[in-house]
Amino acid sequence: MLKLRVKASREYDIIISRFNGSFPECIFNLKNFKKTAVITDTEVYGRYKNVIDSLSVTNSIYKYVIESGEKSKNGENYLKIINRLAENGFQRHDAVIAFGGGVVGDLAGFVASTYMRGITLISVPTTLLSMVDSSVGGKTAIDLPSGKNLCGTFYQPAAVIIDTAFLDTLPEKEIMNGYGEIIKYALLDKRISVEMLSESADEQLIYNSLCIKRDIVEEDEYESGKRALLNLGHTVGHAVEKLSGYTLSHGECVVKGLKAALDISANLFNLDSGVYNKILSVINSRGHNTSLIYPTEEIVKCIFSDKKSDGDKVRFVALKNIAEPEIVSLKINELNSLLIAKSYN
Repeated sequence: MLKLRVKASREYDIIISRFNGSFPECIFNLKNFKKTAVITDTEVYGRYKNVIDSLSVTNSIYKYVIESGEKSKNGENYLKIINRLAENGFQRHDAVIAFGGGVVGDLAGFVASTYMRGITLISVPTTLLSMVDSSVGGKTAIDLPSGKNLCGTFYQPAAVIIDTAFLDTLPEKEIMNGYGEIIKYALLDKRISVEMLSESADEQLIYNSLCIKRDIVEEDEYESGKRALLNLGHTVGHAVEKLSGYTLSHGECVVKGLKAALDISANLFNLDSGVYNKILSVINSRGHNTSLIYPTEEIVKCIFSDKKSDGDKVRFVALKNIAEPEIVSLKINELNSLLIAKSYN
């Protein structure tokens, strides 16, 4: 078992182990709550119904199952769950468990952060991507028609419980999605070497990824500065994800965004060709498709409608080298030119 302490506005532990779905009661301390709401989705509930049902150690446990997929992370589902909590008499001393991937985690976190101005949130991520990224750091959100994650809060969980046995049942596509974020960490910090990316995901790789994110979050919890580095690959990635109508997964869009960031870094900072090709070979070796699919002008237009844009400029995370990221401010014409410029390949 590996344990990681996050010292944010609320301190909490991340516990990483192979529980095989049999969580010790002491991990959750659910008996401290009179009522607990488990929020999950149809795919996760179908796969782990017995595990979720085994959490019924409180006086009352309620299950809220949404349809799988990004489109469920919306205002309608948010209000339905909020109203269900109210109808079932949930109070501030009760708890919400986010049991699932990033969509479930974002939605459940937003519910927990806003119901009665905040109740206890426990996160149980079931995908590699949510284990190494969205379950940690306190970002919660729902999507709006205008864009992804435009309505949300910063709200730290009380605990994050990572059972690596869930990885055994994930399809390869979901593993690839998670590696999109892990590759991002390897580009930001040398605690994950490029060579480690060829290995299978295990407790140590998840731990190293979260150490990198933890350190950045502790320094800049509310993304006023350094935390923006975690958006490496996300500026273009979110735009492609939105243009696809969220039919493309977050992880594969992040990888597309990372390739775009490499191209921009090559043109902006003259990123060393050896470094560029080394990173690209790792991305390609895992079978990721780095094509942006959509016209550059459509992607740029979408980027400048995002919450991270600042008037006629957008903050973009580029690389001078591995573990040497830099946030640059680009105008719309500059970003467009850099995206269409030829890189080493």
